[in-house]
Amino acid sequence: MRVILRKQDIPSPPIVLEITLTTGLIETDELPQLLETVANKLPAGGEEGIIISGRLPVWAFSALIHYFHPRPWVATFDPRLGGGVVVATHTRNVSIGKIIPVTPDLPKVTIEFP
Repeated sequence: MRVILRKQDIPSPPIVLEITLTTGLIETDELPQLLETVANKLPAGGEEGIIISGRLPVWAFSALIHYFHPRPWVATFDPRLGGGVVVATHTRNVSIGKIIPVTPDLPKVTIEFP
């Protein structure tokens, strides 16, 4: 059963991080540069949860989830569900597997890489 959280269930609005690969691909040796690019736009820590979006390999998503570990929670966007699925959390009211709806009013950070 899918559980979609309401805005009032989330302490502060999440930030949507949207990454676009300008060449369509990323090589493993570019991963440190991707993380550095993200770090220049968005700190690892903060009060907001993060929803990571983009067409990336699993290993790139994994590195980003690890980078954002200090955040209250991290989700990955699933367009079929219209939201981010929580994959890591440090808070009771946002648990693993919950869906955070992505709406146009959410703050967004866009990165084009490289």
